[in-house]
Amino acid sequence: MIIWPVSSLRAANKAQDELYKTIARTGGTRDMLENMQTREELYKTIRYYDYEALDAGIVSTVLPHIGQPDRSAA
Repeated sequence: MIIWPVSSLRAANKAQDELYKTIARTGGTRDMLENMQTREELYKTIRYYDYEALDAGIVSTVLPHIGQPDRSAA
């Protein structure tokens, strides 16, 4: 098995360099949109909605309501 531990980092660095040069040249990201991941693709990749649902359950069951006394120590 062969691994390239830094190859993905180097590819990402080159893409970031191109992005920032484009922003400096054009003032925005419009010319780079076809090379960029959409927000929906990002959310699917990192399973954002699964974590959002988990957070909602934790917040509603663990954190005390603001403005009400904490009765958990009683």
